[in-house]
Amino acid sequence: MPQNLPLVTILVLNWNGERVIRPSLESITKLTYPNTEVTVIDNNSTDSSMEIVCKEFPQFQVIRNNKNLGFAAGMNEGIKKAKGDLILLYNNDAVTHPKSLSTLVKRALSDDSIGLAGGLILYYKPNNVIWSKGCMFDLVTGTIWSEGLGQQLSQYSRDRKPIADLDYLSGCVLLIKREVIEKIGLLDPDFFMAGEDLDFCLRAQRAGYRCVMDSSAIIWHIGSYSLRQLPLISYAERQKSDFRNILLHVPIPLLLSALFFQLMIMPLAELLLFRYSGISTNARLHARVLAFGQNFKVLRRNLFRRKQIRKLGWLKPKIRTLDLLRFCQTRMKSKEFFMGKLLQKT
Repeated sequence: MPQNLPLVTILVLNWNGERVIRPSLESITKLTYPNTEVTVIDNNSTDSSMEIVCKEFPQFQVIRNNKNLGFAAGMNEGIKKAKGDLILLYNNDAVTHPKSLSTLVKRALSDDSIGLAGGLILYYKPNNVIWSKGCMFDLVTGTIWSEGLGQQLSQYSRDRKPIADLDYLSGCVLLIKREVIEKIGLLDPDFFMAGEDLDFCLRAQRAGYRCVMDSSAIIWHIGSYSLRQLPLISYAERQKSDFRNILLHVPIPLLLSALFFQLMIMPLAELLLFRYSGISTNARLHARVLAFGQNFKVLRRNLFRRKQIRKLGWLKPKIRTLDLLRFCQTRMKSKEFFMGKLLQKT
């Protein structure tokens, strides 16, 4: 084993992933990076996914939680026991190129200021369509989105290059230096199903770390498999997480504009630009208002958490409103690749 290669702990979070866990773990066995330990963390699955893990991948360690802790708290159980200097968060529906981990490690170690590294994420089917080339968070509108969503890979390949200083990286496959966790803490367990990656990346940036995406590290995402099993609950949890991130991280002068946009403007934008299979317009609107109300009920707790986060440092304001407008324009031109129609085919 090369002495200069740090140990990478790969943490795979699973919940009822019998249809996706096999290709995901097989891709891990094909990684060219030689110094890894792999742990599968199970959130009390009721299907046969863990039977597949234990029978077909006995070389991997297993952590069994006695209930579904959600993504953040579930991953934290693995992080606490991880031995690596680098920790790779890994969804049970992610498939990576064999060289991707080596690329991410090289990128992360290329600069001390880099705390987190991610790759270019494509849909699993069709495998030439972008799921995310980096994630954005507009402080004026409080809107969160994945750049490049639905874009053909051929369009992006013309000027493909590493992109630094992103607002945040998706937790689908995310490499984190241990020193970042030691400085800012674990994933926030109050985020159950979404939003923990944004919160973690923003906290890391407050502490002086950069979030870097290297497009030569390729990941295929089967498509939020666990979330799609419960579409309305998943949507509601995302809204709850989005409002919480707004309350935790948006500067006070922009807070009212962000909340107004999310409560008044975004429902109309969703109606025109987004497609959600199995969720009615009324159900989405009700879930959005309820999500805000849930956060308002624990406002004192959120404000206390906001004060804790502030101690890590100031968050440099990034106004992404023009980027958001360009994203919406692209989305209107290529609706066939967006949530609903695409995911029904996978």
